Formats: sequence, C-alpha cells, structure tokens
Amino acid sequence: MKNIGIVGTGVIATEFVTQVDTSKYTIHSVYNRNERSLRTFRETHNLHNGYTDYNEFLNDDELECVYIATPNQTHYEFAKKAIEKGKHVLCEKVMVLKAEEAKELFELAKKHHVVILEAVTLFYMPMYHEVSRLLKENVLGKISTANITFGSCKEYDENNRFFSLEKGGGALFDIGPYALSAAVYLLGTDIEFVSSEVVMAPTGVDEKSVTVLKTKNNELASVMLSFRGKLPKQILITGDEGFLKIDDFPRATTAEIFYNNGTTQIIEDGNDRDVFTYELDMLNHLASEKGLNHVPDCREVSQRVVELMDAMRQAWGWELS
Repeated sequence: MKNIGIVGTGVIATEFVTQVDTSKYTIHSVYNRNERSLRTFRETHNLHNGYTDYNEFLNDDELECVYIATPNQTHYEFAKKAIEKGKHVLCEKVMVLKAEEAKELFELAKKHHVVILEAVTLFYMPMYHEVSRLLKENVLGKISTANITFGSCKEYDENNRFFSLEKGGGALFDIGPYALSAAVYLLGTDIEFVSSEVVMAPTGVDEKSVTVLKTKNNELASVMLSFRGKLPKQILITGDEGFLKIDDFPRATTAEIFYNNGTTQIIEDGNDRDVFTYELDMLNHLASEKGLNHVPDCREVSQRVVELMDAMRQAWGWELS
C-alpha cells in the first residue's frame, strides 16, 4: 500500500503532507468540498489530483488508502464509504463518537479485507512498543496505579469547534483519546470504568473531567482532562519495584524508570516527526496479516477506549443525537 488520499485540508492534513516519508508513500490525491481550500492546498503542496466530490475521489482505482483529517463528527461517514470502496483507512482521533460505530467499522473492514486504524500517535511510536514489552516482563514489579493528565487552557468561544456540540467538541473527544488510550494500551483492554466527575461548558460539551478506571488485577488508573487549565501531558505508572514516567506523552520518544533501589533506566526510541510514517507502516503490517508479537493491537485498544467514552458520557448524562 503506497498511494494515499487525504480527506481534509486543515492543520493536521498539512502536517501529514509535510512530515510523511515520501520515499515510501505517495500523496496521490486530496478531497475537500470547498473548492477554494482545495485549490490552495494543492498549489501549496504541489498535488495533481484534487476532488470536491467524495465519490469521485474514492472511485480512483490507484487510490489505496484514505487518511481522514476532518472534524470529529464527519469521520464515521467518510470512513464507512472508503471501506465499502475497498480502501484502507487511517482516521484521525477520535475515530468515531460511539462504540457501536467503531464496532461496525472494524467489522466492515474485515468483511472488505481492508484495515482501518485510528491515528492516536502513541500507538505507533517505537518507544511505546518497548515500554509495553518491559511492562509485560514486570519491570516495575506488580503494577499498582497509573495517573494520566492532559490539559490546555483554551479561550472559551462557543463558536470554536473545541466547544461546539455540533462539531464533536469537548475535551473528551479532542484530548481524551490520547489519555484514555495510554491507560488502555499500557494496562490492557480488560480495564473497566469505575466513576467519573465532569464540569460541562455552557455549550453542552465537557470542559474538564476526572475518571477512575480499574483492571481485573486491581490496578487503578486516574485520567484527568481539561480545556480550561493547562496540565502536563504526563503518564505515571507505579509498581512495587519502581515507577515509570513519560512526559509530553502523545508523541514521546523517551521514558524513564525510577527503581526503588535508586537506579534509573531511560528508554529512548523513534522520532516524533516520523509518526505519520509509523502509522502507515503499521497499517501495511496489519494489511499483510503479519503478527504483532508483544505490541498491543491498536484496533482493540481503540474499541475499548470508545466504550469507556460511552460509559463516561452515560455517567455525565450526556447523550449524543
């Protein structure tokens, strides 16, 4: 799989075009229903194939994979149509807003012999693959707790997508996938929802929340999200032999273990600018039906995360239309 088509022409689409390894992957085409935005994007990045009709975009036989970089509430429909056309899909987080939609898309992809992945960056960073292996080898001993924080202080604006109910806004759907995915990826997909407290913005989306999760081994995790107060993007996992710390965790290349005996260990691997290439490499790996060895299947993690999101919203009394 080499030829990639981009859906959307915003900031993250620009990052994708400028950072993906073009010696391995070709930006074959781009779609945006807005002709002016499409033209500007094509001229800026020297792209030959542009479409304002999504069906025409998908009908290109040379197109092999669709990268979806549009607002959250559009992901499900774009992904479903691409899968039905036999295209692989790499979809920006949050992939979908409901667990039933994720389940449907994963089953549909299996039926059409394609792969759909959610672009939660930590799934694909090589450092996390090594950390996952070390945790399975009990490098921290018996794990006790995990604490994951992610927050920013955004100026409140009811017209901004971050606070818009109609545009899939809220901290849960914007930064929540990173924090929740960290908990599920590192502690396992058997993790369960315990409780959650939230403060809602006047527009009806979540402004800040604290959520408690628990595994079958009695490992406790807390996940704190905020749109109105800056928090470190940090993962702390404690065990009876030490603790693991990962700072600026979404695209982290370094983690540090602090052992009870006073020694430390640094795990370092990867390059944060290569994350889009790592994502496509994983998609190709899964498309070839190769095994994952010690690396968690990120599709299973994505499914569990959106199930936890459903549970959080239910606890908050927030129903989506």
